Amino acid sequence: MAKNMISVGFQIPGGVVEHVSLRSNRSLLDADIVIFKPYMSGEYYISHRHQGKPRLTEHASFEVVNDAAHWRSELQNAFNAGKTILIYLSELQEYFIENGDKGISGSGRSKTNITYVSPFNNYSFLPFKFEKVVSSSGESIKFAKDTKFWASYWKDYETISNYEVILEGGFESKSIILVTKTGDKAVGLHLSNGKGNMILLPVLNYSEEGFVSVEEDDEGDEIEMWTSKATKFGKSLISHIVEIDKSLQAGRDFTPVPQWANNDEYRLPKELTVEKEIQIINTKIEKLEQSRIVATKKLEDEGKLRHLLYESGHILEEAILEALRLIGFIAGSYKDGESEFDAIFSSPEGRFLGEAEGKDNAAINIDKLSQLERNIQEDFQRDDVKEYGKGVLFGNAYRLQVPSERRDFFTEKCLLGANRAGISLVRTIDLFEIARYLKESKEYAQKCREAILEFKGKVVVFPKLPIESVISQDEVSE
Repeated sequence: MAKNMISVGFQIPGGVVEHVSLRSNRSLLDADIVIFKPYMSGEYYISHRHQGKPRLTEHASFEVVNDAAHWRSELQNAFNAGKTILIYLSELQEYFIENGDKGISGSGRSKTNITYVSPFNNYSFLPFKFEKVVSSSGESIKFAKDTKFWASYWKDYETISNYEVILEGGFESKSIILVTKTGDKAVGLHLSNGKGNMILLPVLNYSEEGFVSVEEDDEGDEIEMWTSKATKFGKSLISHIVEIDKSLQAGRDFTPVPQWANNDEYRLPKELTVEKEIQIINTKIEKLEQSRIVATKKLEDEGKLRHLLYESGHILEEAILEALRLIGFIAGSYKDGESEFDAIFSSPEGRFLGEAEGKDNAAINIDKLSQLERNIQEDFQRDDVKEYGKGVLFGNAYRLQVPSERRDFFTEKCLLGANRAGISLVRTIDLFEIARYLKESKEYAQKCREAILEFKGKVVVFPKLPIESVISQDEVSE
């Protein structure tokens, strides 16, 4: 029977195995063999550096803690269920994450909000802890003992196996299968609980040259495709891993339980009692998992306003509409066969037409302003519109940078054009501050609406918040 395999955090060349990212909530119990690589780069948003190490954003901190807990549980369950798990020991990646604790430093005008952080690294995704994971790289590796179950694998891949970490403590010495040629430091382990097996190996350092070709799809778009060279490499690697699994399964000291041996007539009294305990625990876990899913969705909904800080496109537009409703506008987008407007919003102060733009590493230019002016004309031509809408351009410039480090949001030409056309310019990071406050109090909303109208042709300066704004404080991490 063919083995079902899942690879997490590591895509086997050729796409010969189902691949999922560290961000997935995929179960591993569907697989007979699991390949896991705890490599985090590119998976989580980094806000800035703290003490020389990357610091994840508040939301990314929450995500990585959840993801790590998920994979620890999945790997442990797969291990207990008798699966074979191959873990590639990727480089040590150290971060700081927000731990949920906050405080205040100083008093009066010198008062500053403090967000506390904790260290985190990619080995937190594994279901066991080493006393120490040392960042160290090299190619000189030797056997710690005679281990036949993966001799064929090592014969073919020894030359491209490089260690990126050294493991110290937290395991029995008999588990060590690979060590450095100098110093005999552990760089490979075989962990077994009598049913499942975890093989921890150095990463494979191979060239991907010739693994991918660029082709055109039916619509003329370029797409990347695996080549036959990549598929051949991937199938060879998988065949070796399957042979490791077969060797481990064949080497078990016990016979798999026949189905009839599980019948009640052969069960021991305490087995039934323990099974009932497990059923109760599993039921609680299922209920808690459902509660976690509901709470996670609720958290995502509550945090949508944060999209004003870093998003673009339709997601940014939705966040702007939510903020406008909090300010007291009746707001929505508009689309028909001829026209499409990001935002149409109205209040006793007037009727407005908005356009939104997010830029990765640039200021908002005059192109978007010109589009807004065309939209205002199109809108006025509609039969049910009796007056020109007041134009508002929402800009999220340099959206991937920390708000306090961003430069001018609008180009000089955009500012001149807005002044000529009487269009208000709104920075979405300013909109975030007031919308977050208005989530809890509505007393300030009218002043914000009036500000949008008042600053025609300029960057809107919203009135000072009734309470001290948290985001405008200098962030201090400890």
